[in-house]
Amino acid sequence: IQMNRISAFAAVLMALSTIAALSAGNPTSDDPGARLAGFTRYTASHKLHMHFNKTGYRAGETMWFKAYLVNAVTHMPLEENANVYVDLIGSNGVLMERRVVLSENGSAEGDISLPATLPDGNYVLRAYTDWMKNFGEEFYFTRYFYISNPGYENMIPRSDMRSNRRFNRRLSQLESDYTIAFFPEGGQLAGGVANRVAFKAANALGGGIDAKGVVLDDQGNEILSFVTLHDGMGSFELEPEPGRNYQAQVVFEDGGRPHIFDLPAVRHGGVAMRVETNDKQVRVTVRSAASHSDREYSGSYYLLAHTRGRVIHSEQVRLDGGEAAVTISQGMFPAGITHITLFDANNRPVAERLAFVNRDESLLINLRVFKVDHEGQEFLALRAEVTDDMGQGVDGHFSMSVLGGGFTPPGSTGNILSNYLLTSDLQGVITNPQDYLDPEKELDKELDLLLMTHGWRRFEWHEVLTGPLPELPHYPASSLSISGRITDPARNEPVNNHFVELKVLSGHDETYSTRTDGRGHFVFEGLEYPDVFRVEIGSPRLAGDYPPEIELHRTPVRGYDYTPNIYTAEEQITRTGRNWQRVADAGRSPYAETIERRRSPQRYGIPDQTIYIDRETVTQRTVFDLLVERAQGLQVYGNQLMFRGPTSINLSSEPMFMLDGVQTGRDVVLGYSPREIDRIEIFRGSSAATFGVRGAAGVIVAYTRQAGDKGFQDTREFVINGYHSPREFYSDFLAAPSAGSLNDQTATTLYWETDLLAGDEEDDNLVLLPLAEGLNRMKIVIEGIGRYGGLGTGEFTIELQ
Repeated sequence: IQMNRISAFAAVLMALSTIAALSAGNPTSDDPGARLAGFTRYTASHKLHMHFNKTGYRAGETMWFKAYLVNAVTHMPLEENANVYVDLIGSNGVLMERRVVLSENGSAEGDISLPATLPDGNYVLRAYTDWMKNFGEEFYFTRYFYISNPGYENMIPRSDMRSNRRFNRRLSQLESDYTIAFFPEGGQLAGGVANRVAFKAANALGGGIDAKGVVLDDQGNEILSFVTLHDGMGSFELEPEPGRNYQAQVVFEDGGRPHIFDLPAVRHGGVAMRVETNDKQVRVTVRSAASHSDREYSGSYYLLAHTRGRVIHSEQVRLDGGEAAVTISQGMFPAGITHITLFDANNRPVAERLAFVNRDESLLINLRVFKVDHEGQEFLALRAEVTDDMGQGVDGHFSMSVLGGGFTPPGSTGNILSNYLLTSDLQGVITNPQDYLDPEKELDKELDLLLMTHGWRRFEWHEVLTGPLPELPHYPASSLSISGRITDPARNEPVNNHFVELKVLSGHDETYSTRTDGRGHFVFEGLEYPDVFRVEIGSPRLAGDYPPEIELHRTPVRGYDYTPNIYTAEEQITRTGRNWQRVADAGRSPYAETIERRRSPQRYGIPDQTIYIDRETVTQRTVFDLLVERAQGLQVYGNQLMFRGPTSINLSSEPMFMLDGVQTGRDVVLGYSPREIDRIEIFRGSSAATFGVRGAAGVIVAYTRQAGDKGFQDTREFVINGYHSPREFYSDFLAAPSAGSLNDQTATTLYWETDLLAGDEEDDNLVLLPLAEGLNRMKIVIEGIGRYGGLGTGEFTIELQ
């Protein structure tokens, strides 16, 4: 057995002491560090990472996942239980799958079965908690996939086929739309001092491209030349003269004509910041050519360094001779992105820089591999060992995926380290983020360029220094809730302080009750039911003796944002297959239809309009008068009522009239007093198809009040998605195909474990896999987090001989 260890590395994060908080309410100190401490305590969010069994899928397979939930500041596993929502969204912005899992002690597990009718194409999976909703969708965990379904060509709706063609044309345009942006270190191009300027050449998808160019002054003189170093990024040194303008003449990788781009304006009296890191220290150098005669001159500055909102270092800085240097021990910083800001004497941020601190403290994930015989059969034994820098075993949550055969291609890559330490705090989609933290790749300089060209996204300083603390309407939830609204259909107004009852069916047979608030809203909280279950929601009739309208708050099906990016692939199915036939559910979201049933009488489907009659306030003398005033689209021709106008010389164009479900003459219905009628349902057009040719001109159905109607509770039945019940992973290992028989785009998941025991030598820590004939290669990925906040990831390739 040969084992090639591709990468096995991890970083232990320092446990952060409790952040000193200001008094409840809004921070009152003018000190940026003190205000940041209060802001961080109030807004400390969550971070999520999802470990999947692989990076590419086919329809019909199962997407297995393990969720890791931590405090966004400390990176410690979240001790409190919290709902985690997992959404799979197509490139058309339609929700195709959703799971709700409960995180306990910082982890949860689940799976998504990908149906055979799932469209072939691009998808984004996003995961989040209720608390994360307060800070915007850009803070959700996101992972991009291309899910293959070759058979979809034989069922693809023609509208989807046309959409795929348009999508591909747009993608091609974005791929060939090149630009370049320049980022002076610290944010200002300061006149009269040396500046380091980073740049990023990219297409409109965010993918880096090769480029080269020269910098010209406003007289057309060539000042310097530059070329990209890594993924479209690079840097150069420039000492601009105050009052001068500069441009870059750039040639992109397509070899086309040169393009001219303006560099940022030179800031007279501006401040240039330079940050350099090594294994021992973080050194910050500040330079300015400003003098006492300059209007914006400030001889005194305030330097603040924080990591994820925790203040690490702050001090007053004076520029003697136009320069100052501050050295901070690297041992003070936890691993991750450090945010360094320079404020002037008025506490205005004038320079800012991101730097990465990679601690030497590390977890080490090792995998012992050996063969064992058990009951006459040969097995491959795997034992994962996770240790800290002292060689001690580490307890925590770890998951392991074992893949066999052809391996999945790189998709939206990244691991638990790159997610928590890097991409979760940066703007934009990063290409292969895990490479920047791989010590074997030695990309320290490239990582520094990445931080200079991708902005910080956790907060803006004006949010911290001015104004009140933001409102956070979403609270962490650790149970299910069902909410909705009660309205008066006759007045189109909310009904407050109205009784609402919830009955949980599907064998649970439990009942809850509540009352609506001042806006007619109701909510049932603290529910804990698995999978899909049915409920009845009922509410008594209103004072006018007619039922209220019950509306349930639902998850939207459409309108989600899918932004093409570097991981977006061309849609593969743009025409129908040879065996195409119409399939009713092909490409259809399972959430596309509202699954509900009204339990009060509604015999003929959903009407176009329902008129409820309040017997206490109705003023019309007859149903005829009522319809003339309140029926939508009704026209009066003499004494006749019509929805379409006259359509025949010989036949009546009036709608069909029914009373309590029985067809009757028009005069019978129209002559009733409205006080004797409970409601009137109107059907016209396609909704009248239930009545056949009799309903061609529309149908008016009136229901009289019955003796038992007083106080009758109107009830609706809904289908609710409860907590996902994870399935137990099973793989017929002996039937696993060999590498040669697999499509290069897929791999077989031979083993998936979400509760991997590591860090000890017990037998229950041993994973036994039967050796299948023809299987000669495996890839194993282990990810997880220690009980006290250490992050770990390991990737191994095993060659079987």
